[in-house]
Amino acid sequence: MSNNIELFKQVSGISTLDQKQIAKIKERLPEYHRAKSIIGHSTSQTSYSLQTLQMVNDSAISKMKQCLAQINKKYLAVKEAYYDVEEKKLRLEELRNKTDSFSRLQFDKTQSSIEDSIIAMNTSLRQIGMFQNMYDAIKKNNNIPDNWNEKDYENQEIEHMIKSSFRIAIQDLSATGRVSKAAVEYWEQLGIHPQVAELRARNYLYIINQKLTKEEKVDIQDMYKFLDDMVKEFGNEYKHALKRIGLEEVGSEEFMADGATKPQ
Repeated sequence: MSNNIELFKQVSGISTLDQKQIAKIKERLPEYHRAKSIIGHSTSQTSYSLQTLQMVNDSAISKMKQCLAQINKKYLAVKEAYYDVEEKKLRLEELRNKTDSFSRLQFDKTQSSIEDSIIAMNTSLRQIGMFQNMYDAIKKNNNIPDNWNEKDYENQEIEHMIKSSFRIAIQDLSATGRVSKAAVEYWEQLGIHPQVAELRARNYLYIINQKLTKEEKVDIQDMYKFLDDMVKEFGNEYKHALKRIGLEEVGSEEFMADGATKPQ
């Protein structure tokens, strides 16, 4: 951080700001670096919790999969930052004993960029810990065994897809008053008759609107219950689609990743 603050001695020589303005910016740089190291990342933990995980998937294991994807992304960022820092340290050693002006400038520039890379690495490490905690909490609160495997994941995909299809329908009807081609195709892929599904979605919104008209309490639990009810009603309809295609099972259990499955 000290190098970044010292930078303003040189900046003041080429900037159009006056010395008072430069000094005011400089004296507040320590707080900038402190705050940046805490919340300098682009996405908040709240956003990750309630948007990244909530809106992408309806099933617990799918949310865990999203956590794993984020952990992998941050892990790669940590590796990149780490090797970047190590390379720059070697570069510093090459420049340390050189006395020409260009080498000294490169030394200061490299040393300053190391500090930025370390901040980025620490941010990624904290985010890895955050997603690990989310992963563990989702697994624990949904009674998912530690040794869950690919079969467990595939078994919950139908439920997730059904809920997603009806969520799209709710969004379509709320925004335009009609279901989209995407929703119709989604239902057909799941073996659900599109007109029957559309009727269920319209009836749900009608009931909700009636409650609102009567100023009765309505909250997100109503929607969750509706989605759960659609799984109960249409949970086995995908078998019609499989038969139509000529398949006997979803995927191939023979080639799914090994491991103990959830007790039935």
